[in-house]
Amino acid sequence: MLKEHLDYVADAARLESFRAAIARTVPPGSTVVDLGCGSGVLGLLCLQAGAARVYAIDETDMIEVARETLARAGFADRSTCIRGRSTQLELPERVDLAICDHVGYFGFDYGVIGLLADARRRFLKPGGRLIPQQIRLELAAVGSEKCTELVDNWGAERVPPEFHWLRECSVNTKHPVELGKDDVLTSPAPLAEIDLRADNPEFVSFSAGLQATRDAVMHGLAGWFDCQLSDGVHMTNSPLADRPIHRPQAFLPIAEAVTLHKGDRIHATVIARPADALLAWNVRLPEAGKRFSHSTWHGLPMTPEQLVHANPDRVAKLGREGRARLAVLGYCDGKRSAREIEEAVLREHPQLFPDRAEISRFVARVLGRDAA
Repeated sequence: MLKEHLDYVADAARLESFRAAIARTVPPGSTVVDLGCGSGVLGLLCLQAGAARVYAIDETDMIEVARETLARAGFADRSTCIRGRSTQLELPERVDLAICDHVGYFGFDYGVIGLLADARRRFLKPGGRLIPQQIRLELAAVGSEKCTELVDNWGAERVPPEFHWLRECSVNTKHPVELGKDDVLTSPAPLAEIDLRADNPEFVSFSAGLQATRDAVMHGLAGWFDCQLSDGVHMTNSPLADRPIHRPQAFLPIAEAVTLHKGDRIHATVIARPADALLAWNVRLPEAGKRFSHSTWHGLPMTPEQLVHANPDRVAKLGREGRARLAVLGYCDGKRSAREIEEAVLREHPQLFPDRAEISRFVARVLGRDAA
């Protein structure tokens, strides 16, 4: 977790872009909510720019890093760190700005649309503002050794043949990949514009036409973003940019490599349901006579039971862990201590799990996550 956030904090291009956007958007005295704040660096930049208060929200242990960092920077009295998911929390006041960096690799694949839509409805004052504001998605055909490895690793000779079937899952997976300019085989095509200041549909479908700029071997599509943080301030992870932020692109494989000739056409459609992280892509190559259809749904090795669970019309029943969790939470009456709850569970539910130590660990996990 620290390694991931070190990459964010050490990315000079990213910080410069956010600092410039904040300078244009956060007048002194503003109140700010930093959604999914991680290390708290965006909230820190807002406070340094003169914000009167920052509410920093994160559901992971990184909230403690944010709390300590903001305190060490001298902003303990102007920052409030809250552990939790922003969509499940309330703030004590409406704010002037909601800020986050949840644009993922492909612009919409880390929940930014829903996150900011919720913030617009519940957190912002009338006339409140967002950072980021808009996301432009771009798509290109790509081919490289990196792409080949991502698709074919499960089918490699070093992998026991009994596992080669997992290549089908790999080819239906969106992969992060760090591409170079030479890996891009077509001019990028604009795929979509997502305005985060407006409502967006739950289900989206984008199409793009591409054309090979040289003879090459295509392994799939790659998507990236150009994100407008504020008027005149952008950040991008495009491999073609002069100064991109340090973030991979999204690689969408095709089932087999295809030889392209200069001028060959590629028709691509990307379909997504961002709230569920589901993605599908269809690729048609007229000159090569090839057509591919892939989906992250097919990239998930699922049991028949999981398929049943995905049915919204099924009759839900508590499973074993659910019953165990309910038993533990039943003792949370505002009077018993955590130790007393553990002792009660061990005494009255000795068959909860085969091992008493595992029962104790389970009680601690439930109380740590679901009890105040």
